[in-house]
Amino acid sequence: MARYVYFLIVSLILTASTHALAHQQKASETTALFNKNTGQLELMHRFYLHDTEHAVQSLFDKKADILNAKKTQQQFADYVATHFQLRTLDDKPITLTDVGFEVEGKFFWVYQETTLADTVKGIKMFNGALRDLWPTQVNMVNVEGKGKVQTLYFSHNKTWLETRF
Repeated sequence: MARYVYFLIVSLILTASTHALAHQQKASETTALFNKNTGQLELMHRFYLHDTEHAVQSLFDKKADILNAKKTQQQFADYVATHFQLRTLDDKPITLTDVGFEVEGKFFWVYQETTLADTVKGIKMFNGALRDLWPTQVNMVNVEGKGKVQTLYFSHNKTWLETRF
């Protein structure tokens, strides 16, 4: 009987911890797409909506509502814009234009773009969104449209990473 109770307790603890982990992902994905048709580098930042709900309440206001309040959505998009930066390989800042944001399904999207010369050989990136709030946050960036897809992972102490094409 004691074994059964022990097994039941361990099972409940594992189930509860798995359930808790299922809510906050603490991860984002960005696609940096070199669009040959427009000549633009398009940035599409995707965050789990559940993470953004917790984040805006910690970052801005305990009553912030990312689902229904355009003001909160704009605040979060502005936050992402200040926490994502690009530089040339020789460390010159690359100006990004904010294009918009949207809630779609279980994700919150933030869009940016910039124009880069066709001759660019690579870029440096900083992706610190939500890493100031959650040190375990992992931000992945897929760079597409300049040869083979390259993936950068911003985690732990990684701040500026570069990709070359």
